[in-house]
Amino acid sequence: MPKWGRQAPLPRLKNSTRNSGKSFFTINAAISSRFFSAPKLWPSHEQHVRRVGWIELFYDLVFAAAISQLSTPFDADYSFHGVVQYAFLLALVFLAWLGYTRFSTQFAVDDVLQRVLIVAQVFLVAVMAANSTGSLMSRDAAGFGAAYGGVRAILALQYLRVARLPATRSVVIRRIVGLAVAAVVWAASALLPAPHRYVAWSFALLIDLGNSWPPARSTNLLPPGAAHFPERFGLLTIILLGEFVASVMRGIESQHGWSVLLAAAAVLSMAVGFALWSAYSDGAAGWEVRHVRSTKDVVQLRIWIALHFLLFLGIGILGIGARRGIALPSGGHFSATEQWLICSASSAILLVIMGIAATSVRCVHSQRLALWAAQFAIATLVLIPALITPQIPAVALFFILLLSFVGQTILLVLIQSARPGIGET
Repeated sequence: MPKWGRQAPLPRLKNSTRNSGKSFFTINAAISSRFFSAPKLWPSHEQHVRRVGWIELFYDLVFAAAISQLSTPFDADYSFHGVVQYAFLLALVFLAWLGYTRFSTQFAVDDVLQRVLIVAQVFLVAVMAANSTGSLMSRDAAGFGAAYGGVRAILALQYLRVARLPATRSVVIRRIVGLAVAAVVWAASALLPAPHRYVAWSFALLIDLGNSWPPARSTNLLPPGAAHFPERFGLLTIILLGEFVASVMRGIESQHGWSVLLAAAAVLSMAVGFALWSAYSDGAAGWEVRHVRSTKDVVQLRIWIALHFLLFLGIGILGIGARRGIALPSGGHFSATEQWLICSASSAILLVIMGIAATSVRCVHSQRLALWAAQFAIATLVLIPALITPQIPAVALFFILLLSFVGQTILLVLIQSARPGIGET
């Protein structure tokens, strides 16, 4: 009979148990690190290109949708009074977006807790958008301010998670205090009646602006990502221009019959959006890498951020104007107020893109003042139709705007080609 082999010796069973224990603890450690990971500081002067992640893209799309929602009451009150309300609401949405965008380019945190906080922010942004349809005196506006306060509170929690990092602790703690105080004031303002609510909003907005524009020393200590930060702005800009195109589509949708002039107005409006993006990206290089190494760099970065807010405001005004222009009867014209808004917004966008270019390394060394003066002249000439007559056909006005943005792009490209070489600078 064959002899049966012995059973495995006992020590091998012990080793197997020990290996199983090690695997168990390794799995637990991996799961724990996935749920709660140690935050790290991104290098401020990135030596590699860090692309926008899927979560960041999702975040930007949600904010673009919220900005699109703000245009609904503005479209119903397309006037200078409507611009004031639209600008105020847009400023809060922009500050909410800017807060997390700056945080994500400074700190590397990607775990389940961080994603839960992001989802909570996204939900509150949706609440802001849902409460943006009423006037500033309504209870909806009070809910808008309270939801914005919640967004600031969540951002304070995100900064609280990175407060242990010794290199940036002092800056982070000051930012947490400012965010927490502003969040309390915004939330409390929802309980106040309209006149007193405005005072609370003003106080909270001043706190937020001061917290968003820290001293130059703090910005040098904790600068946003040199490459990643501008890319986020460029991405949001192109998404908002996509909303501009969607506004043009809604104008086309509202037409029951088509003529040559109506088709020309739609095509020209679409071309204006493309020319605007070309002036921003190809001419002004608004997305280029921006290092922060000195006080001058800090000032230029602040100007660049403020100019982007004005750019987003102008795109919103011009997008609604394009939709209304396409919806006009064939050969129709805008009212005097509408034409003033469209011309003023276009002139402001031209000046804003000129300012963004002036902070760009590609253009700042150019000494060809005639090209800069020509851009200023174009921005001034765009106002002439509003000054002369409100009877100009909408299609003619769109053609003038298209020529203006194309002309500015050409001038900015010439300025870039005229800049000194690396050896000269």
